[in-house]
Amino acid sequence: MKNHLNRSLLISTLILSGCSATETGQGLQTKPIQTEPETTEHVTKETEIQELKSRILDLEEKLSSVGEPATPNEGWKRVKNWRRLEVGMDYDSVEKILGPAHRIDGGIVANWYYKNGGRVNFYEGRIHRWEEPN
Repeated sequence: MKNHLNRSLLISTLILSGCSATETGQGLQTKPIQTEPETTEHVTKETEIQELKSRILDLEEKLSSVGEPATPNEGWKRVKNWRRLEVGMDYDSVEKILGPAHRIDGGIVANWYYKNGGRVNFYEGRIHRWEEPN
């Protein structure tokens, strides 16, 4: 009885100290209890989460610098969009950034005019120069 009581006390002590006890034919053996195992799957998930967080931050940064219009076809309202223009851009690229012009003059040399005073000058279908709105 006394031996059984000592064994129970030892097992309780081991359990409370963070170890598990198992009885074998050779006596009592202890193994540490893992409260939160670091498995390969767990590490892989953590890595994946960090990569996704990084991608989200990159995408948010890109979106904030794009200067997209508040409403479609009104990119001409924001100076930030005018500053995205580059010499040599074609008509379609300009229209995607600024939206359609309110007035167009010309042929080989063409001018696109916008309501806010901005103007884009094309030569043979490519931006030659432009004037941002006032």
